[in-house]
Amino acid sequence: METIRTLRSFRVVTLSAVLLLAAAVPVRAATYYVDAGNAAAADNAAGTEKAPWRTVQHAADAARGGDVVIVRPGRYDEVVAVKQSGAEGKLVTFRADPSRKARVKGFVLQADFVSIEGFEITNGAGQANGIFAGEMHRENARTGCRMIDNFIHDIKGTAIYSGEKALVRGNLMRNVYRGAFVNSGTLFENNEIDTLVAQMVEKNGKTQPKKTQYTFFSGDDITFRGNYFHGAPEKYLIKGMGVCFFASWDAWIFPSSHRILIENNRCFNATHASEPTADARKESSHITYRNNLFVNTVYVGVLPRQFSNVTVVNNTFINCGAYPIWFQHARQTEGSIVRNNLIAYYKRERVVKEFGWKESESGVRVNVDVPEGLCDYNMFFGCLNRKYGEHDFVAEPQFIDPDNGDFRLKAGSPGIDAGVPVEGVTSDLRGVARPQGKGIDIGAYEFDPAKD
Repeated sequence: METIRTLRSFRVVTLSAVLLLAAAVPVRAATYYVDAGNAAAADNAAGTEKAPWRTVQHAADAARGGDVVIVRPGRYDEVVAVKQSGAEGKLVTFRADPSRKARVKGFVLQADFVSIEGFEITNGAGQANGIFAGEMHRENARTGCRMIDNFIHDIKGTAIYSGEKALVRGNLMRNVYRGAFVNSGTLFENNEIDTLVAQMVEKNGKTQPKKTQYTFFSGDDITFRGNYFHGAPEKYLIKGMGVCFFASWDAWIFPSSHRILIENNRCFNATHASEPTADARKESSHITYRNNLFVNTVYVGVLPRQFSNVTVVNNTFINCGAYPIWFQHARQTEGSIVRNNLIAYYKRERVVKEFGWKESESGVRVNVDVPEGLCDYNMFFGCLNRKYGEHDFVAEPQFIDPDNGDFRLKAGSPGIDAGVPVEGVTSDLRGVARPQGKGIDIGAYEFDPAKD
């Protein structure tokens, strides 16, 4: 009997040791293949390179954290729903190889830590979106997802909903209703949004375009860096229409926003450069615009309504409505600075006459008492200098090639060395180190003797 007990104990100990050893050995991540162009492809195949699956959806159902799904060229008429989460450092990755040669109708991410890389995404259905990772205010936002190097085009909804703590990098969005809806903790970097196509709606017996945005943000700790926004048709840039590069809204179910960084972006054609609104709660704060180029906006440039701690430094504003920088309320002036901005008007007469765009009135407008030190070291051309700062001045910028959108400064420009050091400004829009001369240059571009 004692021998039997000993054997049983030995078996229990041995089994426990085996289970502990198995738990300690990491499960190797798998690489799966999808290839609709392979005649042998089938969803009941092994999912290997030689025996690939036929649908991306089957791969989405099978893949787990750390797995990579390689999708070969072809047309996949699927809106892919991803329900299996990865983990930080072990994402579930879907990668088109070669890049942008696999075409799908969209991705709906119902899981965290998922990466969508290199797909062509298009869908003609009404209100269709490109990649949807949820919205924070609706409590369906996913966490830690990535959208990298995708070509999203010809959709009637939003190209990308980022979810929270996302990386959105290197995507091209073309002919979409809205570029991106960006949530807390997200880096939105080096993307191109080319041509917004507004939805047409009936209002007061007339058909007119519905308001839209290149990007809309909601939440905290969001960075927009190095993006190129352009192509909103001039016919949409009319009275009653709203096309904004960077917009937000703290009313209804949308939260307030804090610590928003907007830097090194090139932005052309909108009604407003940036009009994030905090009128409802009056709690949003700390929004920074630096080293951006804003060109051709109908009504205003930067108008962060009821935000406090607004920093507007080293931007170039070209033809940006009546007020390129506008503070309407006292809260906007709290903890705010306006430095080293270049504000100019160049060949604006045609659009003012043909489209009813606003005539320029002043470079910077403050509707309340101006705190000491709010505004200084800005250069104006073709508009008023209200003399809020003793070092603000009027002069012709001397751009290199403004007819072709090159707003770098020529040698000898009065904007060279005319600025003042500002915290966080150590390079220009291109990455050229500041300063190159005796002082910081005015505007988004630092004059580089070796390149300019």
